[in-house]
Amino acid sequence: QFDFEQDYGDNGNNTDAEKNPLVTNTKIVDCSRALWSSSSTLRNDATMEYQQQGMALFCSLYKHLQTTLSSHPNTVIRLFLHRLPIGQGAIAMPLLMSKIRKENLPVVVLATARPWKWLSSSPSSNNNYGSSNNDAMNKLDALSSLRTATDVTLSLDSFSSFRSPPPPEFSLLQGVLTVRKCASFHVAHYTDAVTWKRPLAERFGVKRDGRKVTVQLLHLPPEEYSK
Repeated sequence: QFDFEQDYGDNGNNTDAEKNPLVTNTKIVDCSRALWSSSSTLRNDATMEYQQQGMALFCSLYKHLQTTLSSHPNTVIRLFLHRLPIGQGAIAMPLLMSKIRKENLPVVVLATARPWKWLSSSPSSNNNYGSSNNDAMNKLDALSSLRTATDVTLSLDSFSSFRSPPPPEFSLLQGVLTVRKCASFHVAHYTDAVTWKRPLAERFGVKRDGRKVTVQLLHLPPEEYSK
């Protein structure tokens, strides 16, 4: 299930929109049908299955974009894809981003994925997708294709997943955010006008306080935390 967020003005009758417009202007669209395989032949061939499902996912997302833009022409659409399947996303996202840039659509896409799940899954759970070596290479190629389609790629590594504890200098942090890719832009799309600033660093510290997550520059900690 994918969250499809619409950012358009309220008619003024709803006071809640003034407090939190993202709540009232958010629409959830179920695209899970695009990830179903109706053919038993395709289910035995992971390559063909990913291609068919990826094309279906692209068509579904692009159809929703067209529908929203036709009903709300003065709208900036923020499309959030939660836990995007990498196999299907490697097919759908390059097509979708190419279409958005070619037609200069007012659309911003944010997708989250779990590459460790994709890379660590066994071939049997991926429909016996070739031998183990070919399966690993195909998974890396799909992940690389998905990253290539993006303008910015971020990775978040939690210290709780490390086998050994982090250095004491990071005792106040819960993880590290890494900027793996930040493309150099030219003014060809409306979002490029605000991308002239480069990030201050490639790695940032992440601190969590309840439901609040803070991203901060990595500085030398006070001496008492270095002991």
